[in-house]
Amino acid sequence: MRMQLSARSQASWPMPPARKTPVKDFSGRVLPLHPIACSIQTVQVLPLIPPLENSPILTGTSAEEVFDMPDAVFIILAVCIAAVLFLGYRLIKSPVWKQRQLQKASKMAAEGRVDDMIEYLEKNRDSKKVSCPLTNALIFYFIRSGEVDRAEKVVMQAVGKGDQSGTAYAQMAYIAQQRGDIENAENFYRKAMEVEPQLAGTMKVNLAALFINGDKRLDEAEKLLEEALEEREGSGKSGVYLNLAMLHMKKKDLSRARMYAVTSAELLPDTPLTLMGKAQALALAARCSAGLGDRGEARRLAGKAVKTMDGMPGSDKLMEELKDLTS
Repeated sequence: MRMQLSARSQASWPMPPARKTPVKDFSGRVLPLHPIACSIQTVQVLPLIPPLENSPILTGTSAEEVFDMPDAVFIILAVCIAAVLFLGYRLIKSPVWKQRQLQKASKMAAEGRVDDMIEYLEKNRDSKKVSCPLTNALIFYFIRSGEVDRAEKVVMQAVGKGDQSGTAYAQMAYIAQQRGDIENAENFYRKAMEVEPQLAGTMKVNLAALFINGDKRLDEAEKLLEEALEEREGSGKSGVYLNLAMLHMKKKDLSRARMYAVTSAELLPDTPLTLMGKAQALALAARCSAGLGDRGEARRLAGKAVKTMDGMPGSDKLMEELKDLTS
């Protein structure tokens, strides 16, 4: 803070008393009896700042003890690491990440690297949940490949760890169906719908397929499939149409059966996981055409089926069945 003094204040500033004894400087010259008045232009007043309580300067404590920089850095670093780990955990558990892993596994399968695909799925899947996309894909592959025991082992591992989901019951039903245990298969399908009503659309299709394969309760099967069509959209209807095709083959209505089979194939995208299903639908349509006496259409559809599943693992049996139709 600065304080200005007026000219009047400067003029009235008291002068020091005159010296009675002459004073000489170092050269011997006599100094005047009155000193030269110095005009004070400004006076600076510095405010007093009270010391802070527990100040390091007063207490002798070092700054490092007041704010321990290494500890602070450690805490910040720990928080950052925890945040990264949390976000990483959320990422690898997210559906998007699982979908990417599933695509990678599908690519391995398409390249014929089946052992690598199985190892990759085993390493990255959640063994506690059948509903995990990677676990489900592994079960699906084992069942499609005829390795039912391996599929059951994967399912029971999850069940043993507490999985009582509708998806687990559905897979148990499908495994029982592959073994010809129709009664248990039906019970498991119905249990799956009871536990998870949102699975009803899929379970109705599976139940209908169970009845169709057993050549019984076909009217009930058709009703289930019609209900399932109302509950599905887009490519999800493909499996329903395929089962309707098989149903009408059982009923000797080959024209409708072919129509449904072709529709099923057209709804499926060309991806490694759906190519086999697409080939099966085309093969079924080819058989219907042959049964209708349309050899040209049968040959065309059979050739398309062969091209669709060319080089795919587990396609040998279907390829053999189509030889007569393609020749």
